[in-house]
Amino acid sequence: MIELKDVCVRAPDVSKRVLIDQLNVTLRRGEITMLLGCTGSGKTTLLQTIAGLKMPESGDIQLAGGSMWIDGKVPRSMLLPTSLVFQFPEQQLFARHIKREFQYSLRPYRLNEIEQERYIEETLAHWDPPRGADLERRFQLDRSPFALSGGEKRRLGLALGQVTKPEWLLLDEPSAGLEAQSVTLLLESLHKHRAGGGGVVIATHDLDTFLPHADRVLLLQEGRLVADITPKALHNQPELLVKAGIGLPPSMRLAEQLRAVGVQISSPAMTPEEMAESIIQSREDITSVSFIKERENERIVQANGEPTWSSDSVAPTSDETLGPMLPNSGSKNRDSAATSRSSSSGLYTMMDPRLKWVLYMLLVTAIMLQHRWGGLSLTLIPVIGALAVLPRQILIGCIKLLKPLLIFFLLSTALSGSTLTTGESGFQVGFSLTQAEGTLLNLYRLFIVTLASIWFSLTTPYGRMVEGLNWVLAYGQKIRLPVASFALAVSLVFRFIPMLWAEWQRFSLIVRARGKAALKPNSVRIRDLGPMVIPLLMALFQRAEDMTIAMEMRKIRENNVLGTRSSLLVWSRRDTRIGMAGLLLFAVLVSMRHW
Repeated sequence: MIELKDVCVRAPDVSKRVLIDQLNVTLRRGEITMLLGCTGSGKTTLLQTIAGLKMPESGDIQLAGGSMWIDGKVPRSMLLPTSLVFQFPEQQLFARHIKREFQYSLRPYRLNEIEQERYIEETLAHWDPPRGADLERRFQLDRSPFALSGGEKRRLGLALGQVTKPEWLLLDEPSAGLEAQSVTLLLESLHKHRAGGGGVVIATHDLDTFLPHADRVLLLQEGRLVADITPKALHNQPELLVKAGIGLPPSMRLAEQLRAVGVQISSPAMTPEEMAESIIQSREDITSVSFIKERENERIVQANGEPTWSSDSVAPTSDETLGPMLPNSGSKNRDSAATSRSSSSGLYTMMDPRLKWVLYMLLVTAIMLQHRWGGLSLTLIPVIGALAVLPRQILIGCIKLLKPLLIFFLLSTALSGSTLTTGESGFQVGFSLTQAEGTLLNLYRLFIVTLASIWFSLTTPYGRMVEGLNWVLAYGQKIRLPVASFALAVSLVFRFIPMLWAEWQRFSLIVRARGKAALKPNSVRIRDLGPMVIPLLMALFQRAEDMTIAMEMRKIRENNVLGTRSSLLVWSRRDTRIGMAGLLLFAVLVSMRHW
């Protein structure tokens, strides 16, 4: 049993938007529970919170009577019973062959080689049944996972989530991108898991596939639980789905259309077969009632000599259109998503992007003009002050992201200071402090610029960043400088920084979910860098390719990049005061460049 008591989760970005709001729910084993809600309702966040990947800001999560979070970590004993399969399971693949993928998922359970082979074979027997006369399998253990098709990769990702035989199976949109055969295998595995006493929680928009097989439905709206109901009860209250911005499945839409013309479905129909039987039964009931009413009228006519109609006679049915469907929830879904977006607050997000570009260029110029350690350290003070106003989770993530960079700086300094000379006594290895200090000073300068760039990219939306840069460089266009290409290149570089950070966070969650390490949020073990970095690089290459294709399709031209007016640029008096203070600080830093 998993209990969530007053659980509250906020977004880790500068907005601090509430993702899960004071949630109280108990999940039981032996049940298939569906999480429903429109985009942004908190389904994925709730799954990751249950899996121990996201630490709630308040409240408590208990698994089998024990608290999951202890001193900012989830013990391994609490992680092993759960298995989370992400929305795009094919993106977690990294190994040279399929067997290595299974072994990585099984490694935290410390099974011997015989047990591992048994677990793998039992999983493959379900997810990859032999086919053809030669009984060939898709998932040959020595085959590269990257040689599989897109659908096969997703099926392999689902198999990797179930090979550990978890007590709790947590699935995020598991039917997306699957063909009919794979969906059938998925449903069979869910029934088998439930029959064995396990619990299943599915976040999905696919009501047609999973609603007939679910035992319970949790309906989320803007992070709040608005309904805890059975599928059959939900069929009798379709207005709950409409109100939450979710489209009705075909069976519910048809039932509503039939009710609109007076045809009452005797019982909730969860599948097309059940719907057909209900329609036939309802038709037989209508025919039977009509026959009884006609016989009663005949007896009344015979007794009184004139026709009399009962007030509750059933009107004849026709084959005309059954009536309009319920309003499509697409527009409501978009409205709900729009209202759920909260704009970033705080001084750093409200500043005009033109001011940010001016301050950034002044700071970088001051940094490059410094010649000594004291002056460089002074330029670090405003950067640290700007970073200090960011949310704590972002700061912790930035620190973890910068650790490899610091290690690289130290190694570069050590190598630059190393000397190798030859003499009569042979090779002599030495170390030059002067050379090492010069290299370290330059790397220190680069480090400060990197910190300023990270702050700028994390606190400025991409659209506002581009508009501000266009304004700053527009004057160069008058003297025919190639500022358009420069603006595009710079904006893409800054766009890449938050993209890299977002992808790093996403793939760190994946390796933590598979590796079952008792770590603090946003932490990754050194031995998990391979399983994380390989999918991360592949995702970044794909993003870069997508951006290139998008720019080609939009046919970006220099004349369209610069010189356009935008409502994103609004200069205020506060921006003027901050700009004056920035100029004063720039003058002070330049005057101290020889410290």
